[in-house]
Amino acid sequence: MKAPTIIRNGLLAGSTIATAALLAVWARAEDVMPATFESKFYKDFPLFSTYPREAEEKQPIEHFGPVGMGIELRLPPFQMWVSRIDKGSPAEAAGKLKVGQRIESINGQTLKDIDPRIQLGAIITKAEATDGIIKFMIKDVGEVIVKIPVLGAYSPTWPLNCPKSDKIVRGEADFLARTGNYAGPGINGLGLLFLLSTGEENDLEVARGWVKEVVAKYQNVATMDTYPWYAGYGGIGLCEYYLRTGDATILPVIEKLADGLKRQMYNGGWNQKGGVNFGYGHLNAAGVPAATFLLLARECGAQTDEYTLQESLKHFYRFAGHGNVAYGDHLPENGYVDNGKTGKLAFQMAAAAALMPDGEQSVYARARDISAVKSFYSTSWMLHGHTGGGIGEIWRGAAMGLMHDKKPLKYREFMDNRQWFYELSRRFDGSMGIVSATHFNGAHYDNPRSWGIGIALSYTIPRQKLRLAGAPPPKFSKPYALPKRPWGTAADEAFLSLASAADASGKVHNWDNEKLATDASWPISRRLNAPNVTDEVLLQYTRHPDIG
Repeated sequence: MKAPTIIRNGLLAGSTIATAALLAVWARAEDVMPATFESKFYKDFPLFSTYPREAEEKQPIEHFGPVGMGIELRLPPFQMWVSRIDKGSPAEAAGKLKVGQRIESINGQTLKDIDPRIQLGAIITKAEATDGIIKFMIKDVGEVIVKIPVLGAYSPTWPLNCPKSDKIVRGEADFLARTGNYAGPGINGLGLLFLLSTGEENDLEVARGWVKEVVAKYQNVATMDTYPWYAGYGGIGLCEYYLRTGDATILPVIEKLADGLKRQMYNGGWNQKGGVNFGYGHLNAAGVPAATFLLLARECGAQTDEYTLQESLKHFYRFAGHGNVAYGDHLPENGYVDNGKTGKLAFQMAAAAALMPDGEQSVYARARDISAVKSFYSTSWMLHGHTGGGIGEIWRGAAMGLMHDKKPLKYREFMDNRQWFYELSRRFDGSMGIVSATHFNGAHYDNPRSWGIGIALSYTIPRQKLRLAGAPPPKFSKPYALPKRPWGTAADEAFLSLASAADASGKVHNWDNEKLATDASWPISRRLNAPNVTDEVLLQYTRHPDIG
């Protein structure tokens, strides 16, 4: 048996080296909450590492969802104060709410026992399912009633077969349609991708208008050496548009973007602002979607450089199943804070699988799934990451949507336990932002005209209207045989398995019933670091499909 398979099957388990490596992967010292959690506020371990801290004097919740206001948490934990009133919002329409007021209760509730963000999100969920009433008790003012639209309750299968989710999707799509052109190239290219992801004809017509403007803007431009960030985030939507419509007028733009990436790639990846930066190196957060774009461009039949396509595919494929996609040109990273790079890799591998004649039987399909399901384990660290973590939530939620039918129990756990995040991130005008962590400033991603659009993909990826999300090959698709295995050997494919490795007796543990509160990466780290952890538990986790 070859070395990768030995390690993957946990046959080294029980040795000092293997146990130490396992603990290093699941639980770095700075990430581990003690096995006992003493708190005067929280009744149990919080679900997410970015929970509001009891000792911090002021912590912002930038958005109270469609109410249209901000709330500041103060001590003793946790008092609520009005921190912002959005112009044109239901909060402003109430006429009595002002910045600096103390909120004594909301719908009769004070904050207690659980993460305040989860409690506030649940208030919105209940109000939208009933009468739309948000009743504030304000110190020295009294009762103030804010009315938000009634959307109905989430269905048990949300966002699929769910009228409330459909209304949220329609709100985002209508916001984009009335506020500009979101076809990139740029981060706002997420808007085009979202409109195409709804699968609705009226959204496609809006997309046609945007693309027509893009074609006119760049038709006389010889080259497009834009940032890899922009080529990736913008180019993906343009390719999906071509595959949906067959509108060949966009192909020259796609080819110019691909040609620009050819000139900027080195060592299989890209710097975030193009060219070679010897003082910084690769930035894979920008490079992964750039390579995804090249794969989709090839499916469109666009002219793309063969070396650039193959080298970038090999470069990023290596990370699948081996841990997190690295920050730059490094070995895979351990831990579960990746700022969305591993979720992005799931979509890159989806693009590769879509090109292959054997599709779902290819190594790329397996690489897609093992990268996507990592979202379940890593969501313990939501909103935690370099520059604030907001990007991570775009791709963590979207990637988990790829698993809604393959790992339905994990998908349901993931979505239901993150429902509060989507409620708080929504805006009264139908748009979405990214509500940031209360004690870690990621507010610069909280932009409904760029990054925030990506959060809405969590509602639409399961519709499978995008080629990246599992839509069948359209008549405009040009299949292309990629290497059967772009890197490694057959033994390395063991790392791509979603199944547990067998123990010495041949028994395979079933991990499908894992719960977020007990089986995501943070609770597992506590379990493995507990003083009384048994050899049996350690051995069991060496065989876990996600130990990297």
